[in-house]
Amino acid sequence: MEVKITPSYVLTDKHSKSQFGVPVLVNMRTNEAYNPSDLLEAYPSWGSMQARDVVRNLVNEKRFTDQEKFFIERFTGKVF
Repeated sequence: MEVKITPSYVLTDKHSKSQFGVPVLVNMRTNEAYNPSDLLEAYPSWGSMQARDVVRNLVNEKRFTDQEKFFIERFTGKVF
């Protein structure tokens, strides 16, 4: 499954870094993949943070299907 979070980021379990069906966050520009606890600087103004926190910030106030929400929750550990 893939869930487009922003034009630049997607959650997917189809990337080689994904294990046991747990999605990874992929930067579509660089194809770099991040596990939930990996640190990244998604945007310079945000500074460095864990990928799960980046996703939590990015999905805030966006609409997703129930299936997409469940997929996002598997990555972030946070229930919508």
